[in-house]
Amino acid sequence: MPANLFRMDEGALVRYRGVQSEAIRYSIEANEKAFPEIYARFGETGRNACVRELALQLDFLRPTLVTGDISPFIAYLAWLVQVLTSRGVPLQVVTRSLDDLGKFFETKLGVQAIPIIAALSSGREALLAGIPVPNICACPSRWKEAEFYSEAALLGKQGDAIALLEDAFTRADSLPLVAVHVIQPAMYDVGRLWQDNRVSVAEEHLATATSESWLAQTMARAKAAPDNGKRVMFASLAGNQHMLGLNMVADAFELDGWAVDNLGKDTPIETLVERIRDTRPHLVGLSATLPQHLLGLRQAIDRLRRAFGDACPRIAVGGLAINQFPALADWVGAEVLGPDAVAAVAAAAVDEQPCR
Repeated sequence: MPANLFRMDEGALVRYRGVQSEAIRYSIEANEKAFPEIYARFGETGRNACVRELALQLDFLRPTLVTGDISPFIAYLAWLVQVLTSRGVPLQVVTRSLDDLGKFFETKLGVQAIPIIAALSSGREALLAGIPVPNICACPSRWKEAEFYSEAALLGKQGDAIALLEDAFTRADSLPLVAVHVIQPAMYDVGRLWQDNRVSVAEEHLATATSESWLAQTMARAKAAPDNGKRVMFASLAGNQHMLGLNMVADAFELDGWAVDNLGKDTPIETLVERIRDTRPHLVGLSATLPQHLLGLRQAIDRLRRAFGDACPRIAVGGLAINQFPALADWVGAEVLGPDAVAAVAAAAVDEQPCR
């Protein structure tokens, strides 16, 4: 399909944003009438989850309406259907909500809704055709410890899990290599298991905590390269509570000789601006773990560009959402240094890119 079929002008996008909350209420009410038994089964908790998912769905549609590229939206729908069907919610719930949203926007926006309706219809057709769930980007080669590590970490066998990481570390003598070839693929496996409803959130958190603990302890005894004179700042922005991947990248940069400021999770944009103004880093790395983080990431990067103009540092983005939908890096206004910590350090050594 031609990309311009899905594009909206700025005025129409403003109207689209202005009625999103109303669209969610309309869709929920229509869906609840169509599938009362499902809503009864999951209760108020399920209904609130539906509200959040619809809000995310409409936010994730916005890049398509700006760029005309439908593929990330369809990939997101495929992921959503996989998560829901594994929890007993049929495909028809999602396709019905797409139909209801199309009707709502047609009524509210008239001819301006044509790109929205086209995108929603394309998503519905793709789901009915049975599109595969998108794969997370290919990891670097996984070492033998990765499969056993994810199993041990999920079962709470911390001693066994740590022993596997120590074996890999002894062999490689490199924390970043163990992070990339063992922890990253193992945690992606954990994420897929959660997506298939085969592990709980608690088990996922347990595996994450084991990984974070080993990384912190090993970092304390690792030897860094001499100071290379460059400074990098990392942050997960407001609303993003995930830190494992960001910490792995920050550790790799520190071991390579960079001065590292890791502002951590849920960082307000004003805090980031203030810290950049104080320390003047050569590079700023921002994380988007989930699709719902992408819109906030774009807004934050735009804020940085406006705040610093030609003096803006180099900005790179990473994380699971970027790895899964790398084309959206252009939409958020930054570059991708690579899908893992080792690749990111190597790419950062290349001459700095101009501000966009």
